[in-house]
Amino acid sequence: MSVRFIHGPIISCESIPAQRALFEGVFGMKVVAQQQLDRTQVKALWGLEGHGAQTVLMETPKTHFGVRLVQFDPISPTVIRSRTSGFDCDALKVIDFYVPDFTAANAHLQSKGFKLKDDISEYDLPNGKFIEGHLWGPDEVVTALISGPKEFFKDFATVTGALFSEPQSVSSPVEDQPKVVEFYEKVLGLSVVHEYAIDDPSFSKLVGTPHKLQLRAKNIGMKKSEPYFGIIHYGLPKGAYASLKSRAVFPNRGLAGGTLFVDHIHDHAREAKAFGAEILAPVASTSLSPYGEAQSLTIRAPHGVIHHLIET
Repeated sequence: MSVRFIHGPIISCESIPAQRALFEGVFGMKVVAQQQLDRTQVKALWGLEGHGAQTVLMETPKTHFGVRLVQFDPISPTVIRSRTSGFDCDALKVIDFYVPDFTAANAHLQSKGFKLKDDISEYDLPNGKFIEGHLWGPDEVVTALISGPKEFFKDFATVTGALFSEPQSVSSPVEDQPKVVEFYEKVLGLSVVHEYAIDDPSFSKLVGTPHKLQLRAKNIGMKKSEPYFGIIHYGLPKGAYASLKSRAVFPNRGLAGGTLFVDHIHDHAREAKAFGAEILAPVASTSLSPYGEAQSLTIRAPHGVIHHLIET
């Protein structure tokens, strides 16, 4: 359809400085814009009543990919995810970063006062051996360090020569994978760019479930080398996980949504309505730093994830 690129995740946070310590201090992103939003602007952007917000836009150097931090006023006491049940579905969970040297990246992370979970997963895929570790950060936002064959990641990341890549993907465990894939295809015009499966017991430990995982993932985006959405089904038995859809809303804190830049925003609004997607904020004109006057549309997918579309 008209998606130009997926910018990256939106994080609703208690403290912008705490999140900057991670994304700037560890992952090397730079602030490209800051903006104070009044209640009228917040409602126009995201459909949320009675809140102002401070926002910080951060990007990986030499890319237009990154994260948007939002600190709502008043701050919500509710956090979307809990590290005691990292396998719950229907909310974004993890931001992936490719690291060419896992040991060096982990040492850098620790030098900044952060720590990966003790459980590190090593698993084999058709493309080779991979190693993955998870960090539960402020507001229970999970970031992942993933390392593997360098030739493979030449096609799966934009930045491959630094300690950390750009936010390579943002993933969500889901209950109804086909319905979610249909949303991305019909409403956003995106397609599956990669599929993979993980059955390794070490990944079950990393996720924190006593059950055996049979992970099946579909990565949906523009192309493999730019940020995409990971749509994951863990293959867990019914009753072994909960849906977080009712919690995955603004202003609740955590990994809440993603930002996409588009060329024809009204087309996406029509497709969202036809699909039956929840429209949180209809198309509206607003001033959005650093872009100036922009068109904004916020919709919610079947798995509860907020998608903020911007046309500049």
